[in-house]
Amino acid sequence: MTTQNTSEELSNRQQNPNLLMLVDAYRRHGHLSSSLDPLGIQKKEFVEELSAGMYGLTEKSKTFNIKGIIASSNQPSAEVSLSSIITNLEKTYCSNISYEFEHIASAATRRWFAKYVESLDMHTPSPRFERFHELLAKVEDFDLFMQKKLPNVKRYGLEGSESMAVLLDQVIYEGAQLGISEVVTGLTHRGRMSLLAALFEYPKDELLRKLHGGSEFPDDSPYTGDMLVDLAKSATLHYPDIEAPINVDVLWNACHLESGTPVGMGKSRTKDLNIARRRKDPNYIIGDNVLAVSLHGDSSFAGQGVIAESLSMAGLSHFNNGGTIHIVNNNQIGYTTPASHTRTTRYASDIAKFADIPIIHVNGEHPEEVARAARIAVAYRQKFRKDIVIDMWTFRKRGHNELDEPSFTQPQMYSTIRARKSIPAQFEDSLVASGRMTREKAEAVRRDWLNSLNMAFISSAACNPTEPTKPPGWGLLARSGTYPIEKSTGVDEATLYQVGVDSVAHGDSIKVHSRIDRFHIKPRLKRLQDGHGIDWATAEALAIGTLLKEGYNVRLSGQDVGRGTFSQRHAMFVCQNTEKVYVPLNHMPSNQHDLRGSGSYGKFEVVNSSLCEEAVVGFEYGVSAEDPFTLAIWEAQFGDFYNNSQSIVDGYVVSGETKWSQQNGLVMLLPHGFDGGGPDHSSCRIERHLMLSNDSLDANLHSNVIPNVYVTYPSTPAQFFHLLRRQVKRNFRKPLIVAGPKTMLRLASATSLLNEMGPGTVFQPVLDDPTVSDARMVQRVMIVSGKLYYDLAKIKSEHPLGEHVAIVRVEELSPFPRKELYRVISRYANASDFVWVQEEPRNAGAYSFAAPRIKKLLPEHTELRYAGRPEHAATCSGIETQQAAEHVQLTSEAFDGLRGLVAHLVIDNIQHAHSEAPSSSSASMSAKKPSSSTMIPASAQHRWSSQPMYAAQSSEQ
Repeated sequence: MTTQNTSEELSNRQQNPNLLMLVDAYRRHGHLSSSLDPLGIQKKEFVEELSAGMYGLTEKSKTFNIKGIIASSNQPSAEVSLSSIITNLEKTYCSNISYEFEHIASAATRRWFAKYVESLDMHTPSPRFERFHELLAKVEDFDLFMQKKLPNVKRYGLEGSESMAVLLDQVIYEGAQLGISEVVTGLTHRGRMSLLAALFEYPKDELLRKLHGGSEFPDDSPYTGDMLVDLAKSATLHYPDIEAPINVDVLWNACHLESGTPVGMGKSRTKDLNIARRRKDPNYIIGDNVLAVSLHGDSSFAGQGVIAESLSMAGLSHFNNGGTIHIVNNNQIGYTTPASHTRTTRYASDIAKFADIPIIHVNGEHPEEVARAARIAVAYRQKFRKDIVIDMWTFRKRGHNELDEPSFTQPQMYSTIRARKSIPAQFEDSLVASGRMTREKAEAVRRDWLNSLNMAFISSAACNPTEPTKPPGWGLLARSGTYPIEKSTGVDEATLYQVGVDSVAHGDSIKVHSRIDRFHIKPRLKRLQDGHGIDWATAEALAIGTLLKEGYNVRLSGQDVGRGTFSQRHAMFVCQNTEKVYVPLNHMPSNQHDLRGSGSYGKFEVVNSSLCEEAVVGFEYGVSAEDPFTLAIWEAQFGDFYNNSQSIVDGYVVSGETKWSQQNGLVMLLPHGFDGGGPDHSSCRIERHLMLSNDSLDANLHSNVIPNVYVTYPSTPAQFFHLLRRQVKRNFRKPLIVAGPKTMLRLASATSLLNEMGPGTVFQPVLDDPTVSDARMVQRVMIVSGKLYYDLAKIKSEHPLGEHVAIVRVEELSPFPRKELYRVISRYANASDFVWVQEEPRNAGAYSFAAPRIKKLLPEHTELRYAGRPEHAATCSGIETQQAAEHVQLTSEAFDGLRGLVAHLVIDNIQHAHSEAPSSSSASMSAKKPSSSTMIPASAQHRWSSQPMYAAQSSEQ
C-alpha cells in the first residue's frame, strides 16, 4: 500500500482545506467520541473538533472529491457527499473501535495507518464467526464448570473478558496467513486457565489435575512446579485454510507483574534468528518467522516500570524482534483500585505513546470488532516491524479472584455487571438472530465441550502429565539433575595466540584512536608474544574468540560493554574518521570449517544497551532460555546496579529450572570490589546471590544435589577464561554469577600465563597458596575470595613470619567446593588458626554462607575466625579516607597474633624435646636451637583424624 500522495491528490487537498481539517480531526480526536466501555460507565464525549460546522462545512448534500483526503473502500466514486463522508468517519473512528496514531513522528507511518483503517470494509461480518463462537462458548463454559466443580480455587477467570480468546486466535491466524511459523506469547494471570484449555489445547485432564492441587509435571519429575496463574505449555494450532501448522510457545512467567514482557522479546528474537540461520534466506528481515504477543493487565501496563523499559528498547537494533503485539486486557480496575487511582492518564495504554507506538482501542463486547483490531495490528507489525498496542476494554465478572467480594469497593460497577448478559451469550444470540447459526448448533458446541470437561475431570486423578516441549537444541543436553560432564576448557596455545592477534586486528579501513593503539593493541600483542602477563580483557577475548571458532554464538550485553566501563575491553573499535563500528572477532579469517564442523564461525554480538537493568536482564534471560548454544552475557556497569533486575534474577534466572524445567546459561558479570567507589559502586551483593543458591548446608544429607546457580569470584584471568568456556562446554546449563574485576583489570600481579589456558587446563574452584614451600610450617590458614587475595599476599611477602601463613582462595562459592577446599587446607596439618578474610561488612559478602560450611571441614574444636569490616547498614563508607583506614585495619587484623602462634610452636617443640630426652648426654648433643623446619607441634597429627564423610569418600576415589 503506497502512502505517498500523488500530485493530483496534493492539489485536491489544497482545494479542500476545510474538509482536510475535519478528516484530520477525526483521526486525532475520534477515539474520544467512541463507544469503548461495555459497561457504559465511560461515556462518549462531545468533541467540538468533530463538528463539521466548525470548519464551515454546513451543506450535508454537497459533494467533495476525497482523493488524497480520505480512503474509503465503500465509495466507488471520488465524489462523495458530506453526509456520507461524516458517516464513514464516524464508523471508522467513533464506533466500537478507534485508534491513536497521530502522535507518531513519521508522516509516512501516519498516512499508512489512516489509509489502512479507512480502507477496511466495516460492514461485512467476519467469515470466521463460527470459530469465534466456539472459543467464546468454550472459555465461558470452562469458567462456569470450574466455578461449579472447584468453587474455592483461585483461577482468575476470564469471565467478562472472553473476547480475549478471539483476539489472540485472530492475531495468530493473521500471522500464519502472512507466513509466520512460530508465535511466542506471554499470558497474564487473568484468564490463563481458560485460554490454555480452550485456545491452546492444554490437555484438560492435566489442567484439572493441577487445579486439584497436583503437579503439572510427571510423577517422577524433580521439578517443584508453579502457581496455576503461571502455568504454561507449548501448543501447535491448525487452521483449515492454512496448510502449515503454527507453533505457539506459551511462556512461563513469574508473578512479578509484566516481568515476562522482556523475556518474550528475547526469546522471540533469538528464535527468529535461529530459524533464519537454518533457512539461509537471503531476503530475511527480523520478524519474518516469529511473532511475539504479550498480554497485559491495564493497571500493571500503566504502573510497572519494566513496561517503559521494554517499549523503549524494542526499537533498538540489538533488541528489535520485528515488533511485539501488546494486548491490554482493560477490565477497568486493578485488584480493588479504580482506574482513577492507578494512573494519571486517560488510557491505560498511554505509556506506549512516548515510543511512537500506535494504539487500537476496542470494545471487548463486540468480538468481530476485536478480530478487526487483530487484523490491523498484525498488518502494521508486518509492514513496519514495530510494536503496536491493542487496548481491549472489558470488565471482570467476579472479584480479583473467585473468593473476593468486589462490591465492597465497586458497588455500582458490580451492580451493572450482575444485571447484564455475558459477552459469549450476547454474541451467540446475535448469530442466531441473524441466521448465521442455529440454536441447535450453538448448543451442540457447548454440549460437546462440557462432555469433554466432565470426562477430563474424572480421568484427571489418574493422569500422569507429559514433559513440556523444549526449544530446539535443548534435547542435545542433559536433563535437570544430571551430573556435569567436565571437559577440558583449555585450547591449543597456537590457536590462543592467533585469536588474541585477531581480537585487535582492524585493517586499513578502520582508523583506531591513537591511545587505543598505544595502550591496548600493542600491549596485548606483546603479552601474547611473551606468553605471560595475560590480563583480564585479553583472557575474555580469548575465551569468546575460541568459542566463536567452535561455532558458538556469543552475545555480550549491558551499558557501555563495547568499550567497557573501565575502558578495558575495546571489543569494538570506532573509526576515528567515519564512526563506523568494527568488531574484530567477527572478522577472524574463516577459510576453514569451525571446530564443531558446522562450516562457519559463530557470531559475536556486542550490545551497548539502554540505561536500564530489569528489562535488559529479562531479555538476555529469554535469549539464554531459548538457545543453549548462544553464550548470553550481561554485564552491569557496576555490580551494584544489578539490583534493579532483582525480580528477574529471583523469579527466572535462579529458579526457572526448579519451577519450570527451563534451564538457562545466562552469565551475569558484576564488577565488584571496595576501592573507593562508595556505597553504590562497590558491591554486587554476593550475599544475595548466595542466599538464592540451593547448595545444602548439610552435605551428607544433600550431597548429590546439583546447585541451581554458580556463584564465583575468580582472582585470575585464566580462571575467568575457563569459566566462560565451561559455561557452554558442559552437558547442561546453569546461570553463572561472576563477581568481576575492577582494580584487578590492570593489576600486574593479577595476570596469567598463556599456558594456564592451554590444553588440559580447567577452572579450579579452589586455589592453594603458590608461595608455600613447606606446608608443615603453616600455622595460620587464611581463606579468602577475590581481589583481597593480592593485598594479603603482598603483606605476607613482606611479613617476617609470612612463611607461617597460607592464603587459600575460594574461587567458586556456589556450589561450595567442600572436597576441593578440604584437600587444600588438610595439607596444612600443623595449622591451628583458621580465618575467613573479606573486605565486605560482616553482614554482607560470602562470610555468612561460607563460614558454616568451612567449619564442617575443620578439625574438631577448631574455630573459624572472622577478619573484615563489622556489620554495616550501607555497603561501605563513602568517605575515601575512612574506607582506606578500614582496609588497613582488616588486613592488619588478618595477620594479628601471628607472632604468638609461632612462639607457641617453638615452646611446644622445646617441651616435646625435653619430655623425650633419653639422657643428659644426648640432650647436650641436641641443645642447639631448633631450626624453623622442625617447628611442628607434637599434637598436630591428631587434629585431622576426624574427617567429614565426603572427605573420606574423596580419598577413596
